[in-house]
Amino acid sequence: MRFWVFTLVLIISGLLTGCNLTTEEERTVNSEMEVVDYSEPEGTVVWASGPITHTGLRKELIEKFEEKYPNVEVRLQEMSPDTNIARSFYTTTIGGRNTTPDIYNGDTNWPAQFGNASLAMDLSKVMPAEFWERFSSELVDSVTFEGGKYGAPLYTDIGYLYYRKDILEKEGIPVPQTWEEVKEASIELTKRGAVDYGFVWQGASYEGLTTNFLEYLNAANGRVFGKDGEVEINSEAANKALVFMQDLIQSGASPKAVTTFREADAMNTFNAGSAAFLRNWAYAWGASQDPENSKVVGKVGVAKIPSFASGERHTTQAGWNVFVNPHTQNLPATLAFLDFLTGEEAQTLMADKYSMLPTNVKVQTNKELIKKNQLLGLFNEVVKNPRPVSANYGPVSEALYTNVNDVISGNNHIKKILEQMEERIESADRSGL
Repeated sequence: MRFWVFTLVLIISGLLTGCNLTTEEERTVNSEMEVVDYSEPEGTVVWASGPITHTGLRKELIEKFEEKYPNVEVRLQEMSPDTNIARSFYTTTIGGRNTTPDIYNGDTNWPAQFGNASLAMDLSKVMPAEFWERFSSELVDSVTFEGGKYGAPLYTDIGYLYYRKDILEKEGIPVPQTWEEVKEASIELTKRGAVDYGFVWQGASYEGLTTNFLEYLNAANGRVFGKDGEVEINSEAANKALVFMQDLIQSGASPKAVTTFREADAMNTFNAGSAAFLRNWAYAWGASQDPENSKVVGKVGVAKIPSFASGERHTTQAGWNVFVNPHTQNLPATLAFLDFLTGEEAQTLMADKYSMLPTNVKVQTNKELIKKNQLLGLFNEVVKNPRPVSANYGPVSEALYTNVNDVISGNNHIKKILEQMEERIESADRSGL
């Protein structure tokens, strides 16, 4: 394929040196870009990344890339694993038109916000069309905002149901297939004294609660926004989701402490042998099998996320994308690194050695890898839903998790909560306030 380089050199040069362009002018510059030839990159690339699930993975990815492209040096800029802290850093740094980091990792809910604020480059202008064929259409849609593609999927993640297979076998209880069965089994096991707690999950007032709530909402055939962009949260489906989540706690299926739990809290409780069921991300499998931190090694099973009694299994799709700084001064090398990170070699390494969920379709569907990585097999058997797309996602999510936490903490005025949630989301989506 024939590649082209940037046109309008003077305009692009002005962008890269940090001239005072408005957001609208930056979008105009983006629209004038053409596909870049990154086949023979050289120079330095600064990659900003928090820890990627496993110690040593980033170092190994850099080493393999530099072996392939010896004229490029990749420097790792250590970042916080906290998505909100990282988002604030990039908003300030890239918003200030700094030229580094050249490339950075970020949450899957950032593309609309970062694209709207010109904090990420529109990769549809600089990457060849066939590049996007390595991802599913759902993942491509998740990085798309107003026709541009503001990021590339690095690795994906979904929720799983982890369970104590030894306890279920001993008590003669089958692995739950529905949310109702999870609740019933949790109540029964705690009544029998087989375990301290039934089902633990992420219920604190933060982003993790949004992802949990969306699984129940989607399983009830609900949504936050309709196809026309209108807010649809005040619905029977949302009411069903909230009633069920509240009942998990009020029935004793989940401990009251769940309303303060984040991922680590739920994981530690499960690893201590105190809970029968855990909703968590893919990393939880490896964490449960770590003999230094887990008392349940060899006693854990993993299953697809449940459905409601009538319906499909819906899980929130999360993970991390890789974004390009629109002010980078070494775009060819940066794009070469982006291409490598999402290509078959790097994605196979992540799936095979580190048991991660790849975004590359060829790797996702590799039969040999599926045999080795049971999480990958389960990944292909559920309905995966991205988080709501909004240029003001942060305040939209806050409107969700603060109100949901209010409900599960004991507020029985669910109808009023839904009206309040709808009003806050409409305001947030329009203005970001």
